[in-house]
Amino acid sequence: MKKSLAAILCLSSSAAWAAAPSEPESSPKMGYSYFTMGLESVTYKERFSEKGESFESTATALSPVINTGSLTSVNEMFDFSIDALATFSPSSVDEEWSNSQGVYQRNKFEYIKASTNVLLHYKVTPEWRVIAGPSMSYQTYKRYQNQNENSVYYGTWEESSTDIFLDMGIGYDSGSLHAESPWHSHLRMIVGLPVWSQTTNTAIDGVTFNDSGFRTNIDGGISYRVMKGLHLGWYVMAGYEKRNVEGPVFWGHDTNGKTLVATLPEAETISFSTGLQVLWNL
Repeated sequence: MKKSLAAILCLSSSAAWAAAPSEPESSPKMGYSYFTMGLESVTYKERFSEKGESFESTATALSPVINTGSLTSVNEMFDFSIDALATFSPSSVDEEWSNSQGVYQRNKFEYIKASTNVLLHYKVTPEWRVIAGPSMSYQTYKRYQNQNENSVYYGTWEESSTDIFLDMGIGYDSGSLHAESPWHSHLRMIVGLPVWSQTTNTAIDGVTFNDSGFRTNIDGGISYRVMKGLHLGWYVMAGYEKRNVEGPVFWGHDTNGKTLVATLPEAETISFSTGLQVLWNL
């Protein structure tokens, strides 16, 4: 009797196992983290007028740059990304100021930038998405070693800008690093407007400018799988930022009681960076 019961239980278990539906094949891991090391070329230009004469400065700095971040899959409709960029070991380059007579002044120039970008991705298709979110940036422009008797400034000037932008645009991401294809690509195109901005200059103590403008940015990359969940590729980014003239604003009085005012010049920043990129989702 016991043997018969045991046989029945074994048969029942076998039948139940055979009838049970097989588990669906797991979907590939979505999202990834990345790290980029490369070079960034930044051209900075300023324009202003004084006593009927127009002046323009130009400086181009080439420095190492680090960029790291991640793309996280929230659900079938949304993704979330965060990126952090920083200048590493900024270079010192020559800046030239020109007017109608030619080169007016030469000096040294250094540029440093750190930024964090947070974006929500609404997926129109699994690959194409509408993206939007805030971007926080901090930029420093340092000038020193005036090499001419003519002077747009004296001594060392350090100008710092802190901005919060609202970015919007479109993006593309080819999908999981574990997909059948060993290739992966991504692309983003955004336009940003400042919602909060402050600029200070060490030569104009106590004055804060609330400047305006806009920026555009396009970046993308392509990579190839070197092992499961690990890709190696190349990354390219180009950007343009415009700052409108701000002022004049009250600065103070000189020793004779004369009112002093300060103006933040119109400026353009053109950047291009490229480098080696590692992506992973192990």
